[in-house]
Amino acid sequence: MLAVVLSLRKWRVVDVKAVSKILVNLDPDTDVQPALDKAIYLARSYRAEVHLLLVAYNRSLITNHFFSQKQLKTNIETYVKSLGRWVRSYVNDVENEDIKCTYQVVWHKPLYEAILQQAEEINADLVMKSTHHHASINKVLFTPNDWQLLNNCPVPLILAKSKTRNQYENIQAAVDPSDDAVETARLNQQILCASQNICEKLQAKAHAIHCYDPIGYQLWSDIGLGMGVGMGPTDFGMGEESYQEYINHFKITIEKKFKDTLANYNIDDDNLHLIEGYPEQILPKAVDKFDIDLLVLGASHHFALIGSTAEKILDYLHCDILSIRNWPESIADSEAS
Repeated sequence: MLAVVLSLRKWRVVDVKAVSKILVNLDPDTDVQPALDKAIYLARSYRAEVHLLLVAYNRSLITNHFFSQKQLKTNIETYVKSLGRWVRSYVNDVENEDIKCTYQVVWHKPLYEAILQQAEEINADLVMKSTHHHASINKVLFTPNDWQLLNNCPVPLILAKSKTRNQYENIQAAVDPSDDAVETARLNQQILCASQNICEKLQAKAHAIHCYDPIGYQLWSDIGLGMGVGMGPTDFGMGEESYQEYINHFKITIEKKFKDTLANYNIDDDNLHLIEGYPEQILPKAVDKFDIDLLVLGASHHFALIGSTAEKILDYLHCDILSIRNWPESIADSEAS
């Protein structure tokens, strides 16, 4: 896919300390632009430039068979030009905040491809896109374009929600210390570095969270029974007493890994949240309980968010999301060559 090709070609380690250009995707279907509101806030803090992008596409123009190719081209150009006038009103809002602002309206489908192309062309350090809350089902519905960006955007991506504060006061890094893979460890460090850098820049409180999920007792018992089928009354060490030993050992191990992962980061002990339970159940509750404004999470080349636990979580989070992408160095090197 084009998005993946762009991501690989654009791969680089992004220093969140030095955000100088923010790409904001505008939603033409609403006057509520949470991504732009947050971008103005961040641009003031980072002294960054803002580039507004409106991706235009009108299916009725393409499917109208009464237009000649010349008429179709003229109609598209007129349509894009009319949207440009709408975008310029937002340019004025940004410039009134003493922030340098540029804009572009492009005719393209799908939307995510246009965003990735534009991010590459302007060398964006941060991409921002709005999501919108659906009150009738009490969640945000992420579009296919949102998921494609989460999986393929090569620079940090913020999905901003309309019902959140314009300022980030509590920022939480979601890490996975349970996986010993080198790639996961590196992604954890990138998430934590990004979170700490933003907290320092915005004078926000730093949090870190990991939800761990030990084997339940019923499954533990079933494993023991399965191991003993046809072999007589043998003790396979899968009883209640050994289960408690397993739980104690599991907690001690994960606590040590969690502390080791966070050892070099300045996060108050009260803001370290190691919680037992399924992430899809715990994370949304933790975001509300700790009043989190921005959740920093990561995705790697071998981990797709679509269809994963993350897809069950993100719709129900009442906070903005900052996604950090981690492409393996071998892929970056091969693309560069």
